Amino acid sequence: NLHVLKPVLHKSTIPQSRIFVIRDLRERHFDPVWHAHSEYQLFVVLEGKGTRFIGDNIKAFKPGELVFTGPHLPHLWRSDEAYFEKKSPLRTRGIVVYFNENFLGDHIMEKEEMVVLKKLFTKAMRGLEFYGPAKAAIIARMQELCQLRGLQSVTCLLDMLQLMAGTKDYHYISSKAYEDVYNQSETDRINLVYE
Repeated sequence: NLHVLKPVLHKSTIPQSRIFVIRDLRERHFDPVWHAHSEYQLFVVLEGKGTRFIGDNIKAFKPGELVFTGPHLPHLWRSDEAYFEKKSPLRTRGIVVYFNENFLGDHIMEKEEMVVLKKLFTKAMRGLEFYGPAKAAIIARMQELCQLRGLQSVTCLLDMLQLMAGTKDYHYISSKAYEDVYNQSETDRINLVYE
């Protein structure tokens, strides 16, 4: 029942022992739950079509789409109905990266070297969709990151963040940021939009 959907706040998907988490998602359909969480999320669709809901924005999605969202921004990639049919041969694939703002340690964002990253993180509160050569380079790094471990994986993540921070090839997605973890009137408004 669409009108009773509420943003579900997920607990941290990142173990204490890890700087970030990357998942290569290969499923019959993407997670059909409208939700929010406290991590930054970078997501690329490699296979599958449907409708994307991010904050107060609704748009069709297709393979090759790259989106960066900040904490508490509710989102959902809703695969088309055909993907939910029992005997459907259709499949989805995506790569998702989760990390927290203090992924390199506390107070890191106050350092001079992190100014560009701090700006990127602020923009991500509304969600960013990338395009152009920067998008292609970031997606290539994400695919590479799936294979990397240890320090190499961290330098690859930083490389991706630098590419994101250094390009103007992006659009904002939501008309506003969602600072509040949970806001009832906002939730009701979004659910109306979602319906």
